[in-house]
Amino acid sequence: MHQVLYPPRPKGRMLPSELSGYDKTGKWVAQRKFNGTRTLVHVFGSHVCLQSRYGDSHKNFQLNAQLREEILSLALDKNLEYWLDGEILDAKTKNPDYKGKIVLFDVLQEGSYLFGGPDLLQRYENLKIICKNPQEKEPGGLALKVTPNIWLAETFSKDFVDLFQDFIDNDEIEGLVLKKRNSVIDNVGSKEYEISWQIRCRKPHKNYNF
Repeated sequence: MHQVLYPPRPKGRMLPSELSGYDKTGKWVAQRKFNGTRTLVHVFGSHVCLQSRYGDSHKNFQLNAQLREEILSLALDKNLEYWLDGEILDAKTKNPDYKGKIVLFDVLQEGSYLFGGPDLLQRYENLKIICKNPQEKEPGGLALKVTPNIWLAETFSKDFVDLFQDFIDNDEIEGLVLKKRNSVIDNVGSKEYEISWQIRCRKPHKNYNF
């Protein structure tokens, strides 16, 4: 059985009306929150595995040969072990063109587990290198296209209110996740845990208040 690693999860929640105040501080960045299932991509040499945030296999998605090859095509050192953090668009996804896509937004392990540093922005720079610095957006404009089935979530440093409104009518986007610029991973990832340096801001929906 492969190693189990748990990702950090946002502890806080905020209303859309609070976004402007966080934007003005200059201490936060934002990423789009996709309406999918949290997934960790574990890669070591030719080994590839997808794990849910609970440490088990996904119930509604199985890794296929095409996606496995695309993951192995990333800029990965074959001698290092990686855990990439992201979201998989699966059963919740209404648009058939989006089903089976993985959106990456953080790297938790790059050889060693990144506990205590580097900070959030440096980890994102490392993830961009792993994803070969994509420049083109996928056709819907929701993320940067890495491969046909792997996307990189964009990170925004300002204009959170406008960003929230951009895709408010898109079913694949739940809202935003705000993350502190200089935050570091402060737990070893050996159990489920929530962190204060991430805050969710969801658009109104029948399944949650905000």
